[in-house]
Amino acid sequence: MQGFRLSRTGFVLGGVLLLALLLRLRGLDFGLPALYDPDEPIFVLPGLKLLRDGTLNPSWFGHPGTQTIYALALVDIIVFAWHHYVTGTLADTAAFGRAIYTDPTIVFLPGRWFILFCGLATIALTFVLGRRLFDARVGLLAAALLAIDPIHIRYSQIIRTDMHATVFMLLVLLAATALATHGKRRHYVLAGVALGFAVATKWPAGAAAISVVGAAGLRWVNVPTERGQIVRGLFWFGIAALVGLFVASPYLFIDVTTVLDNLSAEKRPLHLGATGGGLFFNMAWYVTEPLRLALGVAGLALAAVGCWLGARRSPIFGAVVGTTAAAVFVSISAQGLIWERWAVPLLPLLTIALAVAIVAVAGLAKARAGQRGLILAAAVLSIAVVLPLARTGHAQAAERATDTRRLATDWARTRIAPGSSVAIEYLAFDVLSQPWRFVYPAGDDGCVDVRANLTGQIRISKVGKMKGARAVMNLSNVAPALLDTCRADWLIIANWDRYVAEAARYPDELAGYRRLIAGGTLAATFRPDPGRIGGPVVRVVRLPRQDR
Repeated sequence: MQGFRLSRTGFVLGGVLLLALLLRLRGLDFGLPALYDPDEPIFVLPGLKLLRDGTLNPSWFGHPGTQTIYALALVDIIVFAWHHYVTGTLADTAAFGRAIYTDPTIVFLPGRWFILFCGLATIALTFVLGRRLFDARVGLLAAALLAIDPIHIRYSQIIRTDMHATVFMLLVLLAATALATHGKRRHYVLAGVALGFAVATKWPAGAAAISVVGAAGLRWVNVPTERGQIVRGLFWFGIAALVGLFVASPYLFIDVTTVLDNLSAEKRPLHLGATGGGLFFNMAWYVTEPLRLALGVAGLALAAVGCWLGARRSPIFGAVVGTTAAAVFVSISAQGLIWERWAVPLLPLLTIALAVAIVAVAGLAKARAGQRGLILAAAVLSIAVVLPLARTGHAQAAERATDTRRLATDWARTRIAPGSSVAIEYLAFDVLSQPWRFVYPAGDDGCVDVRANLTGQIRISKVGKMKGARAVMNLSNVAPALLDTCRADWLIIANWDRYVAEAARYPDELAGYRRLIAGGTLAATFRPDPGRIGGPVVRVVRLPRQDR
């Protein structure tokens, strides 16, 4: 019977992972060949640099992102090998470079596949953690809830460090759980190595260290005879974390000047659409926005109950999962900026808590009303928890499939005459084949000719210099003296309305827009429609000939 239960559990977990895969495959290629997420190239370009220059120094450490960049470089090697040795479509690395800058899909889609597999890994690890802390029912239910989580689905489809770092954070928590149970030195070491890799992927992942402290504290109270061993274990944990960090990202220790410069650039007090309002404002925002979307109102309330129940039923849950969730929540809320993606590491932990609450409710219903009570409880919980997540996930997938930026470029194809000049604010590789002259905002360099820069295969270091201290590069915030380089027959603007919404914070950017579009005619506007069309408000402006 034990073997049967294990095989049945494995079968159900396989079904959960298959469902998760299918949900994440829908719209995985959103936008391509255009790049709508401005941060995806930040991780892909350094990976290409490693291959081109034959170095392990990514020359960018903002997240720091090293493990993600290394992984993407490996993906690029596989992609090149496939196209060179198997299909024969790429003669050499030079042809590979040209192909990337003509159609980024060749590397961006495989990169998104890698992040998708990271998302699947977090689901599997959530099952393992839930089973270790409670039982297979909690583990499977937590994994299933994470599989349909709309926020988790979204960030399983974007090349960023959040999902990748969450994989390593969960490995830290699993090692901490084993430490709390057995107290072996190897568990301190494994937790330290995993923490080093987590931090090398994303700095805030260091919050997972609190799980080891919590586990060690639990053994300190429960097993007083081990206290000397615990002190030594924490020492080895620290050493292992440093070694793991060095192995995962050696140039953090070698290229210190670049590290400090990148960290300084990341510490911005303001960011368009993401400026926080202080600790308590930010806490409320995370609860009412990303976490509500991720779990639903009922799910979030039940997860809070599950945190309390879980800590009562499993002290290890409180010491490892509870402390980590609290540390992550406080640390992201204490920042000057607020980002939906920063809540990603909380999702596996909260789904475990939610699963604990659901299992408890179902057990109580069965105890009081038998099988009918269990069926009724399952129906009510499905309607209250699962249905809102499925509806939100479907709506977000529809929005990714139909984006305002794609609608704008489709409109432009049929209405902008050959030979026209076009200034555009996003990486619209989907219209590069059009017979137009494209210019793109490049910060301190003004607006630059797109084809000339792509032909030269622009380096990530040059992009950084162009960007300067700007969080977002657009037509309004290029160097003021070079604003006239952005004048064109047509302007395709995707950030105007975002600046208008925060006019008091960005008067200079709005003034730049007004100067640029003075005398122009609004030709078309494309607006998002919740549940149907995603993206920002995009405006197409035609400038009169005398203003060019």
